[in-house]
Amino acid sequence: MQKRPRELFKERYNRVMTTIDLKEPDRVPITPGTMFYPTEQAGMTKKEAMYDYDKTIEAFIKILTPLNWDFMPSLLGIFPGKVFDIFGIKFFKWPGAADENQRLAENLPFQYVEGEYLKVEEYEELFADPTGFVIRKLIPRIFSNLQGFTDFPNTADLMGGFGLLFSLPLYYAMPATRKMNETLFKAAEEFFRYITLQSQYESKLKKMGFPIGTIGAALAPYDIVSDMLRGMRGSMLDMYRNPEELKNLMEMMVGSQINFIMQAAKMAPKNKIIFIPLHRGADGFMSSEQFEEFYWPGLTKIMEGLIKQDLIPGPFFEGGYNDRLDYLAEFAKKHKGKVEYWFDRTNIKKAKELFGNYACIRGNVPASLLTMGSPYQVEEYVKNCIEDCAEGGGYIVDGGVAGIPDNSKAENVKAMTEAVFKYGFYRK
Repeated sequence: MQKRPRELFKERYNRVMTTIDLKEPDRVPITPGTMFYPTEQAGMTKKEAMYDYDKTIEAFIKILTPLNWDFMPSLLGIFPGKVFDIFGIKFFKWPGAADENQRLAENLPFQYVEGEYLKVEEYEELFADPTGFVIRKLIPRIFSNLQGFTDFPNTADLMGGFGLLFSLPLYYAMPATRKMNETLFKAAEEFFRYITLQSQYESKLKKMGFPIGTIGAALAPYDIVSDMLRGMRGSMLDMYRNPEELKNLMEMMVGSQINFIMQAAKMAPKNKIIFIPLHRGADGFMSSEQFEEFYWPGLTKIMEGLIKQDLIPGPFFEGGYNDRLDYLAEFAKKHKGKVEYWFDRTNIKKAKELFGNYACIRGNVPASLLTMGSPYQVEEYVKNCIEDCAEGGGYIVDGGVAGIPDNSKAENVKAMTEAVFKYGFYRK
């Protein structure tokens, strides 16, 4: 007898949670992440995917649900192009952007634009008044259409009744402020439309028996500084020239990241996995000594903060972390069954040997196989992963580069999926 969607939802959800809890379910789960793969398969451009949310939802459901994965990917990896346009975002370039300086061709993926938005000589000013600095300097540098924040009153001017009485009315009466408020209102409307459609997508999947993989994302403090504030060059120089300032800045990020995720978690209390994409901690970006001093402490504070809130950190170790496995093992042993390590090019067989009894391992079907290999090669790779990592539970199949690459062959994605159903059942 065919199972009802409610039964399928519970079965899939429990399969993944049992695996993260380091126990053997009936079968190895498969929970691929992906971004533009479904829209590519549906014949959409990346511009369409970022601007036509309804069509994107249709593509995700049409292309992915027949695969019967245990968790379906969120839509949040496809950013809302209209919101980006309204804000005038500078730290991205994306297909179809209204601003030609930020615009890419319609079928190119979005790209980060690193900048030294925080100057090295401004550390002292930032620490003296973090809120004021972010409002008056950082936001206008990052968002072209929020220049009105430049004239926001100083904190000292707002102290006491008279300061507040005179400063705020004057500020909000300024033409630049009024124009900026209109921008913020438009952005809020468009953003909540985007979030509402994401919620509708989740509801549709639930009615079909599919849970969603993640509810939100956090970043390692070093990555926030490197990606968004100082740039890769600036953050790397700071490790040598301004180490204490860099550490202080990263420490400021910890509480805000945890609080932000806690708010997102309230919207979907059933889903506990928090995606943490890691950018600059991989082998080759810094030495092991620098990783231990600058990268790992902030990341572990984020993960421990999430664990205390009964959430499951899901760090994605992009690139190779073969030189970092001892650090990962130490954390896993302190938090048994509380974390999901998602690997890209790391040796997962070695990871399983080192800490497979303490942390769930996810990955790492190579992007090269999914895009350039044959179905047979993909099947054999997945089979070997299951043989190496599935025993005792704690292994989830997924692609290496954030899941399924945009240009993956459909027959290879199918082969990866079918290999799980062919080789992934546990003998009871």
